[in-house]
Amino acid sequence: MRRGARSGVDRGSTIPLILGFFLVALLMIGGAVAAADAFVQQRGLQDVCDGAASAAAAAAARLDRGASLGAGAELAFDDVEQAVARYLARDSDRADVHAAAALSADSTTVLLTCTETAKVAFGAMFGRGAGVRHTVHSSARSPLSG
Repeated sequence: MRRGARSGVDRGSTIPLILGFFLVALLMIGGAVAAADAFVQQRGLQDVCDGAASAAAAAAARLDRGASLGAGAELAFDDVEQAVARYLARDSDRADVHAAAALSADSTTVLLTCTETAKVAFGAMFGRGAGVRHTVHSSARSPLSG
């Protein structure tokens, strides 16, 4: 055997190593993209939930103003739910958002819990083909209250 020549065992052994590192890098990049996508979708759901809570609080303020003017209107839970439903109906991309509303004890704050199951990029690769379930909470105080 010549000096400096490689043996037959060493030939080509770096190719599987490089392919292995490449696959690991692809999995890490896919995981980072999936996690970022899930985070962005949760932030979007939080924005929608905040907007719906604000819309419901504004509707409550209009009802409170009507009551103070002698119209006899009272803030009712049905009015809050209707305001939330109207707000969510404006965005067709959020048709699968489920919102559960509640009023504070003094009926000045709207408490809202929004839930959505969202598809995530590369979700099937990580066993999340059905999507990721996001739940966010929001509250808004009526602008005319105390």
